Amino acid sequence: MAVPTYTSDLSSGIITNVETNTGTWSEFTAYSVGGTPVTNETDYFIQGANCTSATASKTGLASIAFDNATGVTIPTDGAVFVWQYFAAPNVLAAETAGGLRIIVGADISNANAWVVGGNDFAPNPYGGWNNVAVNPAGVTADYTHSNGNGGTYRWFGSGLSVGPGSVGKGNPHGIDAIRYGRGESRFANGSVGEGAATFAGFAATNDSISNRWGLMQAIAGGYKVKGLVVFGYVSAVYFVDSNANLFIDNTKKVTAGFNAFEVRQAGSTVSLTAVNITALGTVSRGNWITTDNATVTLTSCVFTDMGTFTFQSLTTVTLCTFRRCNLVTRGNATITNTTFDKTNNATKALLLRDPTRALTGCTFIKPTATSHAIEITEASATAYTFTNCNFTGYAATNGSTGNEVIYNNSGGAVTINHTGTTGGDITVKNEGVSTTTVLGSISITITVKDEANANINGAFVYIDENDNSPFIMNTTTSSGVATGSYSGASSSGTLRVRKYGYKPFKGTVDLTSAINQGIVLIADPQQV
Repeated sequence: MAVPTYTSDLSSGIITNVETNTGTWSEFTAYSVGGTPVTNETDYFIQGANCTSATASKTGLASIAFDNATGVTIPTDGAVFVWQYFAAPNVLAAETAGGLRIIVGADISNANAWVVGGNDFAPNPYGGWNNVAVNPAGVTADYTHSNGNGGTYRWFGSGLSVGPGSVGKGNPHGIDAIRYGRGESRFANGSVGEGAATFAGFAATNDSISNRWGLMQAIAGGYKVKGLVVFGYVSAVYFVDSNANLFIDNTKKVTAGFNAFEVRQAGSTVSLTAVNITALGTVSRGNWITTDNATVTLTSCVFTDMGTFTFQSLTTVTLCTFRRCNLVTRGNATITNTTFDKTNNATKALLLRDPTRALTGCTFIKPTATSHAIEITEASATAYTFTNCNFTGYAATNGSTGNEVIYNNSGGAVTINHTGTTGGDITVKNEGVSTTTVLGSISITITVKDEANANINGAFVYIDENDNSPFIMNTTTSSGVATGSYSGASSSGTLRVRKYGYKPFKGTVDLTSAINQGIVLIADPQQV
């Protein structure tokens, strides 16, 4: 592999970079109190060396509009990306009254507008530049002017609803580079020798004044991210990063699938350690999509308020937390010592597949709303193994409340073998003809002594299911103690203890809970 490369589709999806100003600048007909836009504004800009500005000295609707001369096509889950500036957000109308808007029109009169802020919600509450994403093809407009754009996206601009009050001097309203596309942050290449791709590497390219894509911005304490992060664009990527904080932008005027992290190319390596990803909004929470079965390692990561996660067999998730996220689909991944904290899914936290891989050391914390911990959809007498898992807050008995630990929706017979379970019993809801057998493993400790309370070594200890083979325990004592475990369906068994020189012991043991039993063997003079 070569050195890491960082690119974006927005580098070619340019409507205007506000540098040459060869296009037409004006105001939308319905937004005309701002005055003629001033091009080649060099007092403040975010990208390149210029922006376009306008006054805001009157109350009412104002705008800065650019004619692209031809319409553009917005890709699925894509957007128009606009650098928008307003220096005095306190004079705007509230968000609910459309204080700050992005406008897309077929022409200067027929346009639609989407609200992106106001005096009570400004993307930058202290004034200044903000990169705003709006999908005019996939999101219903908040305002329609004349006949609306009719699906033709040719004129683009920033709109204000000014008042009460206004700005008496200067040009506080600004607009810089306008782009469109899927909004892809593309990571490729990298190697052990050439160095790994990292979030910091992409952010440095993104934040270059000649780019300023607005996709992965370096901010205090981490990175503000939006759009589609592609690990392995065209070429496989070697990506390794740790101790990073990512904040998914609160993008209110896009489709649900707009924010996402996608793994591509089977030869890719994606390793995240102690990386925290937090969604700031709810419209597009940020999904994790493992498209190709690359080597993905997630260790000690925390995902908060995000969307769905889908994994494949070469994914390993260890010591992670999914907090208030949507559904996690395990696929064939290995998930160990991971917490599913109050899922945001309406039915379950984890969709479990591949019974060959045990679920080990995982904790499930039920949300306030009705929810299962795990749903199973694979049928045909499938057996799953849970080891040292914790289930907190779920229904204590089997039933159909929707709060049981397991939701068997497979239409077949499922067996759950579990050991070391804490927090609550593994309860089940069976859908339709589905059946579930829960087999818990119990520990068995048998201590054998003589009449003088001395340990008897080498005593034979047997437990079977009430005289039926096979043996549940078949061993001898060491220092007077025999140990074992059991995970079967029987509720009781037969215990036998024998040692030459002692009378044999026979009794019944309860197999529904841990066994810790002492046995005293009586000396048999006839065998001495």
